[in-house]
Amino acid sequence: MEYGVETGTDGLSVRITGRMTHADYKGFRHILQTINEHDAPRIVFDLKTVEFVDSSALGMLLIVRDAAVQQKRDVVLKGATGQVEKLINVSKLHKYFIIE
Repeated sequence: MEYGVETGTDGLSVRITGRMTHADYKGFRHILQTINEHDAPRIVFDLKTVEFVDSSALGMLLIVRDAAVQQKRDVVLKGATGQVEKLINVSKLHKYFIIE
């Protein structure tokens, strides 16, 4: 997994590329730290270039979401396709995230 974080007028955007698996835990910790350092009211995970997500990665997204919600922020999963979109649908993540 590779990622980049950008701040904009509508919030914090996290662009993720490649495969998201349990092996990416350290990267997610850094993403969480970055989110905590910024005061953006909206956090968008851009998933359009993610090829694969496992259940551990979904759990890490939920950890990031829990931290953001405690700070009264919206969390968005955007642009998922293929296997990633199917897993988001099967996992019913629309109950926890805004899906775009």
